[in-house]
Amino acid sequence: MAPYQIRIYQDQDREAVIDIFTKGILYHVPSAFFHQLKQPRNFLLLLGGPGALFLGYGSVLLALLALPVLLAFLWLFARFPFKNYVDHALDTDMRDIGKSYLSDGRSCFWVAESEGQVVGTVCTCPVQKGTRGQKCLELLHLSVKSEHRGQGIAKSLIQAVLRFAQDQRYDAVLLNVLIFNFPAQRVYEQMGFWKTHKAFESLKWRIVAIPFLYYEYLVPSS
Repeated sequence: MAPYQIRIYQDQDREAVIDIFTKGILYHVPSAFFHQLKQPRNFLLLLGGPGALFLGYGSVLLALLALPVLLAFLWLFARFPFKNYVDHALDTDMRDIGKSYLSDGRSCFWVAESEGQVVGTVCTCPVQKGTRGQKCLELLHLSVKSEHRGQGIAKSLIQAVLRFAQDQRYDAVLLNVLIFNFPAQRVYEQMGFWKTHKAFESLKWRIVAIPFLYYEYLVPSS
């Protein structure tokens, strides 16, 4: 296991950070695709579409050709919200990471570095409207390169966020995670986060029937 360190983001990290962020988000597309296959509406589409073509045109070949077309459509359908999320982030907070997260002391962005290479990222910023009047932070963009997972890097990045929250006297740290991202859920729960509710983050996630689990960590007073 190669040693690693957690440090504050620097401008020269940008290319590596964007690569890790983008690949980390798109990594979930296959899981989202299989999630789509389990949805009753899509199951009926995969069965009914070729069946309707066979009954309408009497062609087995046409019906068989329709299946990969429908599967390709579902793949693009599943990929859409993830690609949209990446594009939106690159146009907003990730366009200028230093300005977004390191300019006012209320936010922060960390990277994990191993053997001179950035291998993980996480950041945090204040939540505009916390629960129950609390002063809250949101944990965002946690991602570790696939070949460096299982080394405790994600936990170390989360610990950096929790220390920052305590130092800045925040009451809680909030986050959300995909319903089928079980490894992340286990890590967060091991770190002391507890599940508050399940919801769709926005309309695009509702359309693809992918809800998120929302977690909260209560920061111990210093």
